[in-house]
Amino acid sequence: MEKFMEIITNNNSIITLMFSAVVTFATVTYAILTWRLTSETIKMRKAQTEPCIAIYLKPSQASIHFLDLIIKNIGMGPAYDVTFKILEEFELKEKTDRKISQIDFINEGIKYMPPNHSLETYAFRILGQYNEIIDKAIKIQVSYKNSEKKKIVETTHLNMSQFKGKQTLGENPLNKIAKNIEKIKSDVHNLYSGFHHLKIDTYTSEDRKRIEEDRQRQIEEMRKEQ
Repeated sequence: MEKFMEIITNNNSIITLMFSAVVTFATVTYAILTWRLTSETIKMRKAQTEPCIAIYLKPSQASIHFLDLIIKNIGMGPAYDVTFKILEEFELKEKTDRKISQIDFINEGIKYMPPNHSLETYAFRILGQYNEIIDKAIKIQVSYKNSEKKKIVETTHLNMSQFKGKQTLGENPLNKIAKNIEKIKSDVHNLYSGFHHLKIDTYTSEDRKRIEEDRQRQIEEMRKEQ
């Protein structure tokens, strides 16, 4: 024991230096872990409050040959002062169709978009101008602000090639249900208005019994005649 204490006394400076190194290493490690935890917390908070405006085209429910333009806030925070700038688009063969730059809310912008809020509108048709537009793209720049009034600017490319060779089997189930409901509604209206009449059996049990007795009597009379 005395020898051990003597070793410690003789190497006191070295032991003190080693202890200081261990404390320093522990302090640095703790600081790094604290910094990482703080960074992750900031990222999580930002993800929970940051808006994200998505712009895309999708086939219309009415027909695969028609496209709808969708503007949706897929982020978890509200977006303010949303504005759009068309950087690139193509001419449409069908003059009855409007270009993206002619859509009202694209020109006027959107003042406020809460989380998961979307705007949908008919864009244009593919039918009749497939070869002219299928290899082209629309380039849109969108600008908006988060809750801290920080401006976010992003550019979206809407490539028409994503619809190349796209086919569907059968009719959209929702459209089929809607048509059947309309048919039922029309049938009920016709019955209510008297346009069609139901064939209703108003015979009572006594009537059916009397008819059956008459039929049996007729059969018996035919047998007697034979």
